[in-house]
Amino acid sequence: MSILLPGADESRRFFDSVRLAPVALADFSADAPKNARFTKAADSATQSVSKADVLLANEHPAIIGFTDNLDEDKKQAAADSIHFAERYATSQFNKNVHPVQWHAHYATAMRHCGWTMTSSKYQELTTSQTSLTMDAIVLNIIQAVAGRNAPAMLQLLSDVFGRLQSDEKLVSLFDKNSQKGADKDFRIVPCIQSATGTAITAFLAVDCSLSSRQGGAWFWKWKVSRLRMKRVATMVELNMGLHDRNRDMIYQKLDKSSEDFFNGVSL
Repeated sequence: MSILLPGADESRRFFDSVRLAPVALADFSADAPKNARFTKAADSATQSVSKADVLLANEHPAIIGFTDNLDEDKKQAAADSIHFAERYATSQFNKNVHPVQWHAHYATAMRHCGWTMTSSKYQELTTSQTSLTMDAIVLNIIQAVAGRNAPAMLQLLSDVFGRLQSDEKLVSLFDKNSQKGADKDFRIVPCIQSATGTAITAFLAVDCSLSSRQGGAWFWKWKVSRLRMKRVATMVELNMGLHDRNRDMIYQKLDKSSEDFFNGVSL
């Protein structure tokens, strides 16, 4: 299943109608040079590393992981697209009250940023008196939807989890951002690059309600007396030509930098 790419007139009408939700961050000039908007990933790419680049949204439960062979312009495109989609969806709906509508608007924003869906899988899980690890649950659904890209996606996610688990500050931030009372939700976006140079990613969203949790930090091993979970993973590819065509309109709407929106893990 795929979604047709929007035409130029459709995208212009869409961006003209957009009013993004504000973020409580330091001001950033929309007139700043585009190559200054996302410096952390660019700086880390100059190092000889095999681990993934990891970005964690400061005020949203969203993680992006990049393979080290992903071109810098595609990293920039992914970060700006997710920054834009998070704020656009939030401007339209409260995710805690209207999650289905929130995700639909998130998908619409990503489509106008150049991302097209290739496959999707939705799962529900209810269980009692169990020990589990959230990273295992994430890897399970990615494996189910990623097809031939599964080995690369799973390796990248293992690297992402390793980077997060080794950084107490980021674990605490992710734990705080993902918790809404007894409920938790988060998005994880592992980005790889195909042999032909196409950026491919899986947008993974997890919403769950749990009780009587015991154990360590949210994303690692813990025990629950009851867990209800909804999870969806969608494979998408980046059409860089469409993203470039709409880049100026995306930047006109983003009055904060992607670097302000995300924390970077130094490599």
